Amino acid sequence: MTVKESFVAEGAKRQIGNDAFLNENLMERAMKGTGNVSKSKLNIGIVGAGLAGMVAAMDLVDAGHEVEIFELRPFVGGKVSSWKDGEGNHIEQGLHVFFGCYYNLFGIMRRTGSFDDLRLKEHTHTFINDGGGKGELDFRFPIGAPVSGLQAFFKTEQLEVVDKFHNALRLGTSPIVRALFDFDGGMDMVRELDDISFSEWFTGLGGSRGSLDRMWDPIAYALGFLDCDNISARAMLTIFMLFAIRTEASVLRMLEGSPQTYLHDPIIKYLEDRDVKINLRTGCREIIYDKDENDKPNYVKGIRIGSGNSDEIREFDTVIAALDVPGIKKVLPEDFRQYPMFDNIYKLETVPIATVMLRFDGWVTEMQDLERMMDITGDQSDGRGAGIDNLLYSADAEFSCFADLALTSPGEYYKEGEGSLIQAVFDHRGFGRESEQIVKDAIAQVNALFPSSKQLNCTWSNVVKLGQSLYKESPGQDTHRPSQATPIPNFFLAGSYTYQDYLDSMEGATRSGLMVADEVVARAEDIAKLNREKAGSAGAVTP
Repeated sequence: MTVKESFVAEGAKRQIGNDAFLNENLMERAMKGTGNVSKSKLNIGIVGAGLAGMVAAMDLVDAGHEVEIFELRPFVGGKVSSWKDGEGNHIEQGLHVFFGCYYNLFGIMRRTGSFDDLRLKEHTHTFINDGGGKGELDFRFPIGAPVSGLQAFFKTEQLEVVDKFHNALRLGTSPIVRALFDFDGGMDMVRELDDISFSEWFTGLGGSRGSLDRMWDPIAYALGFLDCDNISARAMLTIFMLFAIRTEASVLRMLEGSPQTYLHDPIIKYLEDRDVKINLRTGCREIIYDKDENDKPNYVKGIRIGSGNSDEIREFDTVIAALDVPGIKKVLPEDFRQYPMFDNIYKLETVPIATVMLRFDGWVTEMQDLERMMDITGDQSDGRGAGIDNLLYSADAEFSCFADLALTSPGEYYKEGEGSLIQAVFDHRGFGRESEQIVKDAIAQVNALFPSSKQLNCTWSNVVKLGQSLYKESPGQDTHRPSQATPIPNFFLAGSYTYQDYLDSMEGATRSGLMVADEVVARAEDIAKLNREKAGSAGAVTP
């Protein structure tokens, strides 16, 4: 049985398959909810207050169910979380960019009223090289996709002429070209490429190592914190397919300020206005369940939750584990691994990242006007500071992508009398070092990319390490991703690692939350009937 065939809900099915990539109607679905109110009201416990869990809660409470969320940490957001330190600095654990094809997430943001808090960037992807050299994939063109993309690759200064030739040769024989006139055929080809790396695919029929090193590796690191030798060809080509077909897919936006303020707080208000309780610092310590005559789990009774030294068992009609890969591995009972779907989760690997934030007393990315670079006087809010207001890539640094948040997200990251706030994400190449060394290396590499910035001083820094971040989109991993519906009829999964056709990302998390809500609503009457049967034949929940 395919993942799509395992779903009952039509809404969940629409998120799977080739049509889901180009279906702008998904935004309207996210804006309006499931469109159904269940006859039977379920008491639903959601473990995890990341985007997937909160989005699922939005749909489920609107469908008439009673929903309660439990989050181990003192804040919501999962991998997109942010918080303030003791000095009022906003801290993030990743650099969050909103691609134009985030139809589901944009629908949620319109629903909560936060979409207008996104700042649109120039339609160009900029590479910064050692010594201040700059290359671009400039998609600004009077004619949209695919012409805008083709001319961007043809004109880019990031590649030498010979590498451009080999790049064009390989892309010209790729599934992307077929998709221009046969999208289903092209996407089917992409899906079959999960077992090889992007490097294997790219160099197999004419692509050059130079193209990989100077352009594709930085993009791969930005997408999944892996280089082209280690990332699946499917993962990379999925993104390029969208870029080739839809002009808006490669358009970038960034939040006005922190994710907490401009993404999560509106969702929290939406939920609290509908009496959804979010329990912070309250993790799931155990899943309580029944077994069938073959000693296999067949029904979830509830969860044991804890905060500090306190501990209690809560009964629920339905439980959704909306966690990341390390979270779900920790909470799943060993018995659940009797089902291949759950056992496969333990085959998923993750990648480490270290997010560095560096405040300077000038404008780091301003390389043309040294006087302007040093000028931090007066009010330079709302992106009026000097430098590049966009996401940046580099083939010459150990951070996959970076940006000056004082320019890109000035609402909370610009401080009057101060300059750039560089946020850079180190991958495995720098993760293992001490935080102090990571800061020193980050400053040195920023100085190498922007030589004039050597005249500036770093006035504040912060490092957040995540030893297990995104699931590792390496060859062969896609087949291990579980669906949102599980073999246990009242137990569901959500999270960007669960199966959906996008990458492990904010959009992927949103999709999974919408899909699990669709499935719970579609199965609500069956679950209610099962709960009545269990209530009539079983005793109280036992530890």
